[in-house]
Amino acid sequence: MRRFIAILTVLFACLFGLPATASAAPAPIGGGSILFNPVGSGNQCVVAFAASGGDREYLIAGPGCDTTMSTQLYSGDNVPVGPVVGGLNHGYVVVAVTNTDAWDVVGWINAPGGKYSIAGSVETPVGGRVCLLSHTAGITCGTVTAKNVTISYPEGTISGLTQTNICPQPRSIAYVTGDQAQGVPLGGGSGICTTAGNSYFFPVNRILSAYGLALLTG
Repeated sequence: MRRFIAILTVLFACLFGLPATASAAPAPIGGGSILFNPVGSGNQCVVAFAASGGDREYLIAGPGCDTTMSTQLYSGDNVPVGPVVGGLNHGYVVVAVTNTDAWDVVGWINAPGGKYSIAGSVETPVGGRVCLLSHTAGITCGTVTAKNVTISYPEGTISGLTQTNICPQPRSIAYVTGDQAQGVPLGGGSGICTTAGNSYFFPVNRILSAYGLALLTG
């Protein structure tokens, strides 16, 4: 629709001899994008997946933005994105993309090496292969070792997590199995690991179900 309006603007300008001033195309935003909270310590969080619901599109991001409901988040270069509309403390946040003039929400993930396509969210069973996308380490893979795990942090306890034998990575993006979305990384790790460890994610299907959203694919 925005492209159609831009074309009409140019045609109108040509017909009436006016200068054509079509606005810049919206930039893509989705998995792999960095969100910024300017309030307080100004923390950042990484978007794992994009979703839609009703007449709006959403971003599902990992912990790190230190947000509360209605907190306005921005892109890394301080362009407004939209408010936090849900989430789990120190687990994930759901952000409504209200600045649609600036952003085009996409279903693919901006990962090291280029676009990483997402086609669905079929859940991987215990023992199945899973991979972690990270801005620092690229793609690291392992297996799902347990489900419905509860872990405690200084900030509180989180239940319903999936455990993997993949070592945590800083600036983690998302857990995937092939082109199927699996979950939102919990925490970023302390460094790039060369040996296996334990890491956890919050299953994306539970988030989609809780907020009545549909995963965006692409």
